[in-house]
Amino acid sequence: MSGTPKIVFIINPASGQRSRKPGEDVIRRFFKNKPVEIEIVKSLESGHASELTKTAISQKANTVVAVGGDGTVNEIAKVLNGTNVALGIIPCGSGNGLARHHLIPFNIQDSFQVILNNNSVSHDSVKINDYISFNVSGIGFDAHIAHLFGKDGKRGFISYAKLVIKEFSAYHEFGFSLDYNGKQKKYQAMLVAISNGSQFGNNARIAPVADTNDGKAVVTIVKKMNLLQLPGFALKVFKGSIDHSTFATLMNEEKFTITCDHELPLHIDGEAAGFAKHFEISTLKSSLRLLVP
Repeated sequence: MSGTPKIVFIINPASGQRSRKPGEDVIRRFFKNKPVEIEIVKSLESGHASELTKTAISQKANTVVAVGGDGTVNEIAKVLNGTNVALGIIPCGSGNGLARHHLIPFNIQDSFQVILNNNSVSHDSVKINDYISFNVSGIGFDAHIAHLFGKDGKRGFISYAKLVIKEFSAYHEFGFSLDYNGKQKKYQAMLVAISNGSQFGNNARIAPVADTNDGKAVVTIVKKMNLLQLPGFALKVFKGSIDHSTFATLMNEEKFTITCDHELPLHIDGEAAGFAKHFEISTLKSSLRLLVP
């Protein structure tokens, strides 16, 4: 099939919502008799999707499709970063923040059509210490939740919300300094989100002003509040008006440094990524090709 575009689908069987995940037969049926060559593989453990992506690149794939959630997307995208191989997304995770940001359809047939149409946009990535983020990463409370989420085998929005409520009151603010453009400011916060895309997932928009191709990352600093204040804040998050909250400070920067009073948990696109005290953040402009409607 020389000259025919090759598309490799990487399915994460463990991600998010299995009921919404297309099987191999569904994928093959849609792409049968289409002017493309397809290959379907499954990631079996953490890190396997990255290895499968390296193999796809070596075999001259034109597009690699993540069939899963934001964690699967990150595993694949960080390998595609800096190449001309496009990333496609079939959103099947718990939150699907990056897919929602780009209005990638959740209807399986429609998302397949996006892959087939091959309409790509340039997409930034954000380097945080030794990690690469494509959607939303963070320090503090949301990272604490990411470290706990799914350990009992339960995922999805309801499980996430229950965990947030359970852990919220006991989590304390931390102090940190933010260095950018030759300035230094000190803050107290319960979390700092570092966003390329606009939302955690499930339409919870932590950075409604985010643009994935402006060469900048949005820093959202969220102060501690009590449980009675949390519903009002959450409403603003889901309405996309967090920038009007007195508990949030947002800024847009190409490069910045965060130094915390003590080591704090980090998450990268929703996946736990250890602990650190010092965070060097920089934006990589137009480093990825992403297929969008």
